[in-house]
Amino acid sequence: MLEIIRNRKSVFVGGAVALTMVAAVACGSGLDDDGALATVAPIAPITNVPAGTIFAPSSEAIPIGFNDFARVAASQVNGAFQQVGIAVSGRGTVAVDPDIAILSLRVEARETTVSEARQVAATAMESARAALTGAGVAEDDIVTRNFSIQPQFTFVERDSALGKYGESVIIGYIVSNSVEVTIRDLDNVGTVIDEVSEAAGDEVRINGISFGLDNPALYGDTARDLAARDAHGKAELYARILGVELGPVVFLQETGGTSPVAVPAPMMAFTEDSVRSFAPTQISSGDVDVTASVSAVFAIVIPAVQ
Repeated sequence: MLEIIRNRKSVFVGGAVALTMVAAVACGSGLDDDGALATVAPIAPITNVPAGTIFAPSSEAIPIGFNDFARVAASQVNGAFQQVGIAVSGRGTVAVDPDIAILSLRVEARETTVSEARQVAATAMESARAALTGAGVAEDDIVTRNFSIQPQFTFVERDSALGKYGESVIIGYIVSNSVEVTIRDLDNVGTVIDEVSEAAGDEVRINGISFGLDNPALYGDTARDLAARDAHGKAELYARILGVELGPVVFLQETGGTSPVAVPAPMMAFTEDSVRSFAPTQISSGDVDVTASVSAVFAIVIPAVQ
């Protein structure tokens, strides 16, 4: 049986953007009817491929409507399928005004017994929640993130018949209750912080505040559009530098999806002395970036053989 291997040309632009064109010619041999060794003539290279034809491995030629033709190759390297062409990445970013603020708030009580610490923490959190809802925050926007009861230790020195030694001794307990608060009226952020801090007193801890978007998906398509354009622009630049013509995109993958980048505000904490008489807290938000990233591979167009 005579096995014919089609001649191919392939173009590869990889990590270092190297351009290679290889033509392979295969030949074979077999036995004639008398059992004698018969020689088969080499297969002539393909020279009459119509313009505007795209090639893929193990597939028939597919017309794509170019005046020239694109050869899109793929290779099996070390058992891993790899796209071949001009491979680039693209990134798109949309700067958007935030519409929510996320406040990280904690109450913490330190007492000699668990019951006392728990009671003080519960009272402080009840006051904090009342202040938050009184300032216009919805109950559903106050979400518990952590609750813990931990012993508090001190190190004491002991005497024994063998000499002095150190020992850790429990001197009290710490009860901590953390909540995440979503504030939807950004003009009211400073007021919310002031009122909850004064209501909860010494037990309040404000770990930080950040700004974000309630529905970042609204801006995802714009970020994707920018990412695709960024990738195409890079591919055109490489093609121009290499002196080749850019073909169609043959592979595209979104890497990581669209994601908003929250804008943090400085961390702060309050004590009783500082909350009894103070100027209103001023909070300013910046833009929130919604980003999208893609990886793409573009074919390389080679003029048809005349």
